Amino acid sequence: MQTHSSAILATPQPAATVLDIGSLPLQLEDLTRERIKALPKPALQELSVLLAEMDRGVGHAREQLTAALDDLYGDAARAQLLGAGKDTGTTHLTDGDLAITVEIKKSVSWDQDELATIAQRIASNGDDPAEYIDVKYSVSERKFAAWPETLRRPFEAARTLKPAKPAFRLALVGEGK
Repeated sequence: MQTHSSAILATPQPAATVLDIGSLPLQLEDLTRERIKALPKPALQELSVLLAEMDRGVGHAREQLTAALDDLYGDAARAQLLGAGKDTGTTHLTDGDLAITVEIKKSVSWDQDELATIAQRIASNGDDPAEYIDVKYSVSERKFAAWPETLRRPFEAARTLKPAKPAFRLALVGEGK
């Protein structure tokens, strides 16, 4: 493995753990449910916006870091795995004093139409397709809602509706949505 030159920031800066919400500086570690509930309404909205922006920023930074690490070490990791007769798995590299663990996971997808054809073939031979193929039945909620009542009624016993976690978007009154 070729050693890459290290690029060190002149002055490493810690991640901003202080959120300056208006005149209320808050430490991320100190954000509790009780403290958040006690915030003034404008600060609550500002915290919501700030955390959403931080999420986007962290997501973008993570994508860029992963892409850069793949550029630096991906080919060597894949070559090392292929040399061991594998195309997925975990391998270890070193670059100077940096130890890199690279995990390349499997991503498997199945052609649903082809599996349905195979399941029919298994059933026509007298075997149970469920012994070979996992089948998950579902109904599109959009289609279900569009069905006439006579068609919906038999399906209702098989349908369970559970509310998901709520999502909140905050805006100050008078500001655009």
